[in-house]
Amino acid sequence: MKPSTRLKSGLKRAMRRRYGYAALRTFRDALGRAVADHLERSTGPRPYVSEADQLYALYWRGLKQIQRRWPRLSLTDVRAEP
Repeated sequence: MKPSTRLKSGLKRAMRRRYGYAALRTFRDALGRAVADHLERSTGPRPYVSEADQLYALYWRGLKQIQRRWPRLSLTDVRAEP
């Protein structure tokens, strides 16, 4: 699974959550796994096209989508950390 696909599926899982902080934790956990997968793929012997820009854009798009659903959610709250 590509790192961008991991992040997209993480956003889908996050949007199914009932509470905003749980959604944000789920989404940030998916981001961590996608970045780790990206780093693993980019340092290996097989050729890999970097998806760093795509991951960055997907992350901000996902945060905006989460903020639209839960407008009073604070992104800097400790409860939102994975």
